[in-house]
Amino acid sequence: MGAADGVVPEPGATEMSMDTLERLLLRISRGLTYLATISLLLMTALVITSSIMRYFVGRPFRFTEELVALLYMAMVYLAIPLVTARRAQITVSVLPERLTERLAGLLRVGSALVMVGFCTWFMIEAWDFSEYSRRLSSKTEQFDILLWPWMALIPVTLGFTTLIEIFYLFHKPSPSAVESGQALPIGDGL
Repeated sequence: MGAADGVVPEPGATEMSMDTLERLLLRISRGLTYLATISLLLMTALVITSSIMRYFVGRPFRFTEELVALLYMAMVYLAIPLVTARRAQITVSVLPERLTERLAGLLRVGSALVMVGFCTWFMIEAWDFSEYSRRLSSKTEQFDILLWPWMALIPVTLGFTTLIEIFYLFHKPSPSAVESGQALPIGDGL
């Protein structure tokens, strides 16, 4: 489909689809961050409830530490895509600010390729571990929670983060996507 076929796309049609894809990536990332927030709230409720049970009832929950650790891991990995999509990760800007625009651009591409490489490698390794855990039916020690669904969350979120990074390798983030220093709609805590 193109000028040779007699069909010429409207100007900005490709850009519109890229903007639509960017909005979709941001929405999914935001949804994952809402799940991370729920994880944080559950962790807090578990710790408070367990403390009350320990000091006022004398019978703490046996499973709190295990479940809080799993919820913490989920919270961290569910938040990574939004941080990446908003370009809000910690960056060292001393070198790029002193380079020409072209060299700074090459440095950004190199940085993105390192991120894609790392996420891909970590995703593959994490998938192997979660698959091995699934085959063994590994469970937590105290409460018998299956581990593989929690472990599978790591490669899934890192795979999505890799897609976001690849997208921004070929598309400049819109001003609305980039972290503006203002609080996220769900609060400053994330």
